[in-house]
Amino acid sequence: MGNVLADLFGNGFKQPRIINEYFCEGCQSHVKVQLLPVLGGPDKGQLQEFKIGCKCPDKALAMEIEKNVEMLKKDRFFRYFNRNSLMNDDLKSATFESYQPTTSLQEKVKSLCMAYARNFNLKKGQQPKNLLIFGETGIGKSHLSISILKVVMEKEYSGLFISLPLLLTLIKNTYSKYDDSGLTAVDILNKMKEIDLLVIDDMGAEAGSNHDIQKIFELLDSRLGKPTIFTTNLKHDQFTEVFGKRNTSRILKNTFILKLDGIDYRKKDVNIEVWN
Repeated sequence: MGNVLADLFGNGFKQPRIINEYFCEGCQSHVKVQLLPVLGGPDKGQLQEFKIGCKCPDKALAMEIEKNVEMLKKDRFFRYFNRNSLMNDDLKSATFESYQPTTSLQEKVKSLCMAYARNFNLKKGQQPKNLLIFGETGIGKSHLSISILKVVMEKEYSGLFISLPLLLTLIKNTYSKYDDSGLTAVDILNKMKEIDLLVIDDMGAEAGSNHDIQKIFELLDSRLGKPTIFTTNLKHDQFTEVFGKRNTSRILKNTFILKLDGIDYRKKDVNIEVWN
């Protein structure tokens, strides 16, 4: 080989040699550092260091490709939910500032929600509790949940707000041959498992089939140890009857319950008495 290289480079040939050998901790390989002649260009024939046996560049490239694929999956996941979101404009613009309590209990719950968002931290040993916000329709459960989520996401945590009926519909849609999302039910549940703070809104009486209950159980089971906010207008006995003891037990684990009162804000400008 030396003779071939000498013929190739002529008088400019410099003999290749090993200048170092070591064990690479990064790729767990035995590496030789060799001085080899450059094959072309203005430095042709000059010796340059090459690491023979080190797989770190290949490993870094593979990790970068994997990272990019994961980012594309994540982007597709959020675009899918945004495209199918049933959230109205009032909720999209909801903040703590725009939530106007009409009762002392609402004032108290708002303060507790603000404190929860302000103190939210996923550092080891500071695992936030789950929240379950209970109350009648139209008194601000969703508004407060989204307000918490916005503050938490400003801290660069991932977050998602999804109504339970919509979630179940999207999961069922993945079984259809007409669904073009490219996502499976497993993809959806896995992504929701990874989200730092998930809001599951409107846990009402819509979920009743065995399939629905099973998917809810899978989601709740996967998020044990991760903070989740639930909203519902069902009382404990009603909730247990709809979702079962197993799901209710998981929801109550490490959960702080907040009860809201008040009048449905959607009716505040309606002369409802005419209807009676």
